[in-house]
Amino acid sequence: MMNLKMRLERLCEKKSWARLHFADGTALTGRVLRVGHDYIEIECYGDADRPTQRDYSKHLVPMSLVKYITVDSTSFADAERNRLTFLSALDSAQESLPEMEK
Repeated sequence: MMNLKMRLERLCEKKSWARLHFADGTALTGRVLRVGHDYIEIECYGDADRPTQRDYSKHLVPMSLVKYITVDSTSFADAERNRLTFLSALDSAQESLPEMEK
């Protein structure tokens, strides 16, 4: 467990992508934001299993639930594209709002 935490801390420093795998066969793909004493904070930009629902979310995951992590995957490029698409949509939505009067 300590090696897992050390690896996650290195990923956190670089805001790298990782896939957290759980014992029940599910997984979360996202950027590692913070590693606490017994938890991981990860931000996700949609689920590949549900391509029509590309929403941003943050997750606090107890470290004890993580079975293993994947640190390099071709799916991370798709995840990064989803992140950039999400941020681009936010920017264009903000630009279309009228400016506040001073």
